[in-house]
Amino acid sequence: MITPGMISYDVVLQGKHFLRETIEKLTLEDRLDEIACRATMDLAVPGDQFTGLPVIQPGHTMEIIGVPFGDTQIKQVFNAGPVWDVEIDNQRRRRWNITMYDNSIYMANSEDEYYFAEGTTATHRIKQIAAEWNIPIYNLPETGQPLAKAMHRPKNLWSIIWEALQETAEKSGKLYRLRMMPGTITTTPTYKFKPGGLELVELGSNDPVWVFELQSNLKHVTQRQTLDGAVTKVKIMGNASKGKRSPVVGTVTGQTELGTLQQVLSEHKTTDTATALKVANNMLAGVQETVSVTGIDINTIRAGDRVHLEGWPELLAISVKHDLGTPGSMSMRLATREHIRRRYYARRSL
Repeated sequence: MITPGMISYDVVLQGKHFLRETIEKLTLEDRLDEIACRATMDLAVPGDQFTGLPVIQPGHTMEIIGVPFGDTQIKQVFNAGPVWDVEIDNQRRRRWNITMYDNSIYMANSEDEYYFAEGTTATHRIKQIAAEWNIPIYNLPETGQPLAKAMHRPKNLWSIIWEALQETAEKSGKLYRLRMMPGTITTTPTYKFKPGGLELVELGSNDPVWVFELQSNLKHVTQRQTLDGAVTKVKIMGNASKGKRSPVVGTVTGQTELGTLQQVLSEHKTTDTATALKVANNMLAGVQETVSVTGIDINTIRAGDRVHLEGWPELLAISVKHDLGTPGSMSMRLATREHIRRRYYARRSL
């Protein structure tokens, strides 16, 4: 069993098989630009126990249980979801590598067609999709931001939701993330689990906000600055007539001293000039700066959470990787709210 300090973890297969004795490595990864949390697990099975390992196949349900940081009770730390990939080292025979996701992975890999009327909010649209796809809900607060009407021909469900969250950010200034929350478990008289559900959370609204310092809970800090992702000019293109190039509706420029790094904003539908210019201005971005840190594992931190890092202003987690071990470690990629707004929440089309 993996025991980082006073915290122990177990992986439960199909709600009844406990794999703790075979776990060699267990990792959780959560990213801001992905809805599903990913877990990977390496199994090392001694020869005399090989025949006793239950069959593990894609589609089987797995969950991770353990003690959340600062708690004392064993709970779900990874919502029950499907095994996605199974790799077996046939030369060594005793090494298995398993990749699993929480149940929101189905939204990231499914398509459907939707029409949403003008004035509906991102919350309304998420609820409608969740209801039609029988996806449980944990907490979906109302964003309160009316959105433009939208006709989505067969399209990825997560892309539909992400576009609604981007438009919400553009019009209200608030950044939201949709994620799957862990469920609940009971251990008596028998072990049972109840899957969690979707939660819509505003970035940086987490409580508590963890403080990281080099002298106490950090091992390493790396600062990176790059022009990758920078945009210094946006050209707004209108609808093209048949056989002709798209007309240029307008252009906006930013930090031209960095050189011309142009993106095109395409108008696929009639849009007023003020809206087009606002979207184009939101696309402008200068030097991109992120901070990567490694330190002790706090297994409750999710992508989008706010942290206090010694020497920096407010930072939000773009991605978080938890290595659940002894004593356990964590790596995070962090950036300012403004960086995240422009990099992830700026729309690229109208």
